[in-house]
Amino acid sequence: MRRILLALAALSALMAGPAWAEAQNYTVALGGRPLGTLQFNGQSRNAAFLLSLNNAPFGIKNGTFNAVTQSAGGDVSYLGSNRGSETRDIAIARTAGRVTAVTITPSSEMTAMSDAKAVPAGVLFPPEVFAALAKSGGCPSPLALYDGRRVVQIATQATSQEGASVLCEMSYRVVMGPGYVSPFYLKSFGMELVYTAGELAKASLSGGGFKVHLTRQ
Repeated sequence: MRRILLALAALSALMAGPAWAEAQNYTVALGGRPLGTLQFNGQSRNAAFLLSLNNAPFGIKNGTFNAVTQSAGGDVSYLGSNRGSETRDIAIARTAGRVTAVTITPSSEMTAMSDAKAVPAGVLFPPEVFAALAKSGGCPSPLALYDGRRVVQIATQATSQEGASVLCEMSYRVVMGPGYVSPFYLKSFGMELVYTAGELAKASLSGGGFKVHLTRQ
């Protein structure tokens, strides 16, 4: 609990600071239905984003998701905090590329992958992955995402040019732990990234009949 309180304080400080005023802003939509917004700020291992949903249908929950990573030398700390229709806090520590501690509140939200010893080396936390996508300037190298409950592999499948934009066809696969969106538990998604003038302009994630879009403002 102490780790979660400290991480929440760090998140509040980061989001309230002057750097947050320069955040990248995205609209979030499901097909043609607006769902909410996403704000992102940061570089590499020091990053934060705030996802706010206020118009979500059926299995997708309204509320907010705050996520932050902070680094000091070889140590990286992460906090993910859900508020709204569900409440969940996940705090993770990583040292020299290995996850060393995972704390989830409530404990009923833990999975088999919430054991630090079960997590493979080299995983990145959600804000780090978003930073890698938003700051790469083009189709990214393979990434492994860990959020405290599952491990996801993200990889570029194909690249094409359309005018001034670069299009990246991606795969997004849950390889360890449960899938997303109860009761569907989806594990495999198509992912599309569009970079214009070296900046991420749009991202789409599709699977199970759903297609969610992020469009930069």
